[in-house]
Amino acid sequence: MQNKINYQNTMDTIRMTYGPFDQKEVDLYVKSITTDAEGNPTINGFQKNLVFDLFYKYFRDVQSIYAINRIEYVELVITLKKILLSKNMILLPYILAGKVEKLVSRKNVNKKELMMIEASPSYPKIIEKYQNDNILKIIRGIIATIISSDFTIVDLDPELHGKSIEMIIPIIIEEVLVYILMC
Repeated sequence: MQNKINYQNTMDTIRMTYGPFDQKEVDLYVKSITTDAEGNPTINGFQKNLVFDLFYKYFRDVQSIYAINRIEYVELVITLKKILLSKNMILLPYILAGKVEKLVSRKNVNKKELMMIEASPSYPKIIEKYQNDNILKIIRGIIATIISSDFTIVDLDPELHGKSIEMIIPIIIEEVLVYILMC
């Protein structure tokens, strides 16, 4: 009961702060990212976990967020996209709010990618914030999975909608690290 009240109040706050949400946009996202090719309800777990990471602080716990339905999940995705675009990110907003065409789970980055991660100005802040080698491994796994996977853009703009997202590795690395610092 307490989780339900918390989640409803938090969603109301998110709607007041980042809404109202365009019903056409919500419908497009519901169709694109919460159903499979046959129209069955499904949400990609990898993507959902990354979306939820940003919103745990809004819900102030890790349980009540799981009470949301598909429409509310889409509202969180649209909100996340708005937040990341406002932070001048150019790839991650479309990846986290896009359609996962093919997910390739990887745990490790290659040597060149690791060097880019360690050279990032955000990396020392990550080390300072988390001070945990297991968390650093998880972050490298997130970067490796995103780089290896295929995503398409979901957007009301027909020029953008359905376009494949080009993986520009240095940009993805920096944006993921900045995103992790936001969570």
